Amino acid sequence: MAWGLEIAPDRLRLCRAELRRGHILVRRVVDAVIPPGMVQPSIKETKLADVPALTAALRSLRRRGGCRGWVRVALPDPLFILRTIATDQLPGEREAARRFLCWQARDLLPFPAEQARLDYLNVGPGPDGRARLACLVARHSLLADYERALQGAGFRAGTLDARSVSLAQATSVILTARTAGLLTGDGNRATLLLIQEGRPQLWRILAADGAADGDQVRLIRDVADSLAFFQESEGLGPLERVLVHGMGPSTDEIALGLARWLELPVSVLDLAEAFAPGARPGGSSAELTRWGAAIGAAIRPW
Repeated sequence: MAWGLEIAPDRLRLCRAELRRGHILVRRVVDAVIPPGMVQPSIKETKLADVPALTAALRSLRRRGGCRGWVRVALPDPLFILRTIATDQLPGEREAARRFLCWQARDLLPFPAEQARLDYLNVGPGPDGRARLACLVARHSLLADYERALQGAGFRAGTLDARSVSLAQATSVILTARTAGLLTGDGNRATLLLIQEGRPQLWRILAADGAADGDQVRLIRDVADSLAFFQESEGLGPLERVLVHGMGPSTDEIALGLARWLELPVSVLDLAEAFAPGARPGGSSAELTRWGAAIGAAIRPW
């Protein structure tokens, strides 16, 4: 049973969970609110505003949770770029493969490739037969800030992943569609993540300010345009389902609006059915689903 941690702009969530016989078992959950402005994620230059304060908050959380050993961490999406890269060949050694993919992605990055940190996942051959790799890229100096805070708090971070990718991992327990979309909100941003065969493929980070106040039309149009672009540019098969999560009081309205616009099955994400009988933590279905990123980090298989 492993530990998963989510560091969000407003809250820290730590849980101990595992995947057993197709169900999630959660043994421990503990969270803490953090002050506004402490975590301000950006792909470019914005670093942590106060590393010592985050370190102290993480240390307190670890002690309350009784966390020992390695932890897998979900960080805010805006720290990362997710792109799918096609290649005829890939070096067999993983570090060499990372360097090769950084070079391949150099024109897609807003910073020099030598400053990038990249992880990748093979998502199978594309229509042209070439290997396709889903590459998650971040600026090394920004991730180093989080690693410094984690280390100072006594955590040993095994992986640093993006929030929506971790959430998709928890969602894969109940998501049977071959190609699906996950729209997940986080403050004034939303991430539209495409999932194929249970694996994250590519995403687009969208503005979501105003969606919670009843202005959902722009977001729905952005989602529809993004899906059309994804399918045209990546040659993906027909989208079978879309899940919506974390859009506040407007979550149901956004799901309904997307269903009408896309003419596809669209539903609000509910992780309650993913838990093993008698092994789910307390709280409402909506509260359990908020733990999705931390749970997904804990049960990450890659």
